[in-house]
Amino acid sequence: MSHFGPAARQESMTKIVDSDVVVIGGGLAGLAAAALVAQAGKSVTVFESRSTLGGQARSSTHGGFTFNRGPHALYLGGAGERILRQLGVKISGGQPAVNGKFAFNNTLEVAPAGPVSLMRTGALSAKGKLAIGKLLARLPKIDPATLAGTSVTDWIGQCVNGDREADMLHALVRLATYVNEPAVLSAEVAVSQLQMALDKGVLYLDHGWQSLVDQLRATPGVDLVTGETIAELPHARAVILATGSPDSAAQLLGATFDVGPPAVASCLDLGLATKPEQNFVLGGDVPFYFSNHSAVAQLAPPGKHYAAAVQYLGADDEPDGDALSAFAELAGARDIVESRRLHRMTTVTAISTAANGGFRGRPSVTDTGFGNVFLAGDWVGSEGHLADASFASAYGAATAAMAQWR
Repeated sequence: MSHFGPAARQESMTKIVDSDVVVIGGGLAGLAAAALVAQAGKSVTVFESRSTLGGQARSSTHGGFTFNRGPHALYLGGAGERILRQLGVKISGGQPAVNGKFAFNNTLEVAPAGPVSLMRTGALSAKGKLAIGKLLARLPKIDPATLAGTSVTDWIGQCVNGDREADMLHALVRLATYVNEPAVLSAEVAVSQLQMALDKGVLYLDHGWQSLVDQLRATPGVDLVTGETIAELPHARAVILATGSPDSAAQLLGATFDVGPPAVASCLDLGLATKPEQNFVLGGDVPFYFSNHSAVAQLAPPGKHYAAAVQYLGADDEPDGDALSAFAELAGARDIVESRRLHRMTTVTAISTAANGGFRGRPSVTDTGFGNVFLAGDWVGSEGHLADASFASAYGAATAAMAQWR
């Protein structure tokens, strides 16, 4: 929640901008909010402090390979897909196969993606297979909201008894949420993400998430200003703060936000001359993940492959580049021709915690202390996680901004 001082209200609105709506921040949330405002017929200016737009959604090219900022996946059926289609953004890509491998003790085992693979896997005992099978069968029927105040650690402890089964569930939660803070993360988030993954799945995007950024930035009626930092709230009919973090928004507002800590990961992007032996490997007893995204999406030159390896970091963890490279080698990633290491990257700006009540514990789009200033970002609003939260809050902020003309 936020708290405001009267001095901030009186002194912060100084910059005058000749647009109906000003958006501060040119990441996914800011660009989506601006596009929605422009679609509604109002003039809008986006200010981005960096020289490039897109935030964590921007991609770069290395030797013909498209590297996202870590592995990105669009959850089908989520707020992101819904709002992108409303904006007319073309979404192209492929769905990864559900089969893959779990790694336990540096040994690859069949990942239980369905009844047949569950029976085949050597990762679980017969008793463990029964426990996981029962959970996967009832998972779609769980109401995630009932788990808002329960941590992932406590929820998994209620679901299974064995250590191997618990490790497997923790691995699936890390994969679905990009968070390695099970004692902090709300189980509502974990279950919601797992349900979406098991229902319609995810999409790896052709040409990376930059394809979305480029289409959003090309929206007619959106004025883009890069390389300019806004230190004070501007004078405008409506202002949307999509600054990327609670701290930067709080600084502009003279406020504090009671939100969870960020989630962090270390990432190794790989351009490979040959196909890796495995398209997907998930660490069961270690917080690592490997995926060949070019198996279903256009991210590499013909005949070559783009893959990513990730170490999900807990609060006290340090990135281990050697271990991450070894995990990629375990997956059969060889003949590396291009690589990039992201030592520490933020995957979630502020974790939706059990202590704060899950999704509904996040600040709302109107929680600014100003009647014409609104919030957007992956830490805002009661809908969605990761990019879905960014898009959902962008929609909410744009809708609230348009209400200034009623």
